[in-house]
Amino acid sequence: MAKAKPSDIVGWYDLSWSGGSFPICFRPAGVFFCPKFQQPARWELEDDVIKIDWKRFGKYELKFHAETKSMEGNALPKSDDEKNWRKAAFSHALSPVEVLLLGDGAGSEWDFEWSGGKFPVKFKADGFNHFQCDEFPAHAHWSLEGDVVRINWADFGNYDMKVNTSESTMDGSMVGGDAAKDWRKAKFLRNLVDMTTAACEHH
Repeated sequence: MAKAKPSDIVGWYDLSWSGGSFPICFRPAGVFFCPKFQQPARWELEDDVIKIDWKRFGKYELKFHAETKSMEGNALPKSDDEKNWRKAAFSHALSPVEVLLLGDGAGSEWDFEWSGGKFPVKFKADGFNHFQCDEFPAHAHWSLEGDVVRINWADFGNYDMKVNTSESTMDGSMVGGDAAKDWRKAKFLRNLVDMTTAACEHH
């Protein structure tokens, strides 16, 4: 059987342990993302073992079974504790919208437009889904529901943007605003290359 490649791992999984289960995502370029327990976390593949560094939530080793796209392993250090085991079952691949936003693993840069002009924004693919805009800086984040990106821009408001993957564009408006006046548009510019997660006292 062919050796597993990092690209074989990428996607969404359900992680189970003694306390229940929740979704996790192995993103491109070794970024590990968990909506429920966000950290600047990383993953890497060594032979058929996935090593996860979940920062303040610990380190883990999971053996990958390519035929079922499942994983089983434990928290480190390994012990006989009944809470030490972990299992993961494949849920689904990255959606076309996620592929566009995440780029090569660092995220993507877009030209963001409103009635007052245009400026670049960045959808960071770090463990916190940071949203970055140098012109209007804030501790901001993005999240995804289907093909709609929600931007939580702190004091600058929240925005829902519907993504058109075939055109690499977004259209939307401020949440709770007047769609005719508070419209926003964005067009894909490029994939980001900087994998750095900004130091942030908020997390």
